[in-house]
Amino acid sequence: MKIGILISTGDAEIIWNAFRFANLCVNTDITNEVSVFMHGKAVEYENCDSEKFNIKELAKTFVLSDGKLLACGKCLGFRGLEENDVCRKGSQKDLYQMVTTSDKLVCF
Repeated sequence: MKIGILISTGDAEIIWNAFRFANLCVNTDITNEVSVFMHGKAVEYENCDSEKFNIKELAKTFVLSDGKLLACGKCLGFRGLEENDVCRKGSQKDLYQMVTTSDKLVCF
């Protein structure tokens, strides 16, 4: 199954729960194709990392489990952020592809 997850909040607990869910999806069934697209304040996910909400670790685990993680390039640019080894820069076209090809879409 193709699962798309859209994160658009800067709330640490919600981002943490989104990545927990993404990891569950990618690890529950190896045939699942799971993509996460972040836009708006969500692209600042690394700044939300804390001892309580281990977001960076969850994001890395997701990508190492063959999950696809993209962040809106324009949203990154507005904030002076860049893509990295875990999270790649994406576009509205990537978001469109995720939305139109996913069997299930979950928004956080």
